[in-house]
Amino acid sequence: MQRSLLFLSLLIITISCSTKIEHDSQLEDLTEFLSGKFSSKKQAKEESGYFAVCLINIPIWKDRPGYWFYQELYDEKNSTSIYNQRIINFQKLDSTTINSINYIIPNQKRYINGWKDISMFDNLTIDSLKNREGCDVYFKKETSTIYHGKTKNGTCSSSLSNKISYTTSNIVISKNKITSWDRGYDIQGKQVWGSIQGPYKFIRVPED
Repeated sequence: MQRSLLFLSLLIITISCSTKIEHDSQLEDLTEFLSGKFSSKKQAKEESGYFAVCLINIPIWKDRPGYWFYQELYDEKNSTSIYNQRIINFQKLDSTTINSINYIIPNQKRYINGWKDISMFDNLTIDSLKNREGCDVYFKKETSTIYHGKTKNGTCSSSLSNKISYTTSNIVISKNKITSWDRGYDIQGKQVWGSIQGPYKFIRVPED
């Protein structure tokens, strides 16, 4: 009897250790800075060539391992005019690098404005997502409140246009601001899509 109880106790301890969630301060900081609503409205007023766009990053699947976000970009004047939707998973790649993996959502129109009710993602399985291979963004901590990330050059293929061979992303995330510079290049390496002058600047919108 005592042996059975000892075995049961060891089994419980083993299971508890194997399912323990590892917390990482850099991952927690980066995802905290990322979370929320941001807008490029100020930039659109002050600089030509930019539109007023809302960017929303909302944590989902808190009951599943890892850091998962639903991201949506839409027209400031019309929240149903969507520019982009995706699901992003953040992982610690090594001691200094955080990797963000981008996924395409199946039947994504069904999830428009999903940030209003994240329960709609509960029945969406990870296996149903399509990984945008070669489009991972690799972040490194620059200061205590700034993370800089970018894609590898030439690996993120694009379906936006036949003229675009690949795209690149350069992203800076801080406590109240996100800058994102997405550009597309042809097979010769000439930029054929995206802003020439610089990144979009998204400023955090205070919660109501």
